[in-house]
Amino acid sequence: MKIGDLVTYEGRSYVLRGLEPMSVPNRRAELEDVATGERIVVPLDEVSPRDP
Repeated sequence: MKIGDLVTYEGRSYVLRGLEPMSVPNRRAELEDVATGERIVVPLDEVSPRDP
């Protein structure tokens, strides 16, 4: 996944806005809700690439 990709978290669509460095254990991702623009930070391993 790359910054700007559409991803899925808990069944909702988000834009990936940030990632913690590879060296950080239990990396987190910053996501922006497509519908509301709200930003959240979640565990990266719970984020999935969205199918095209």
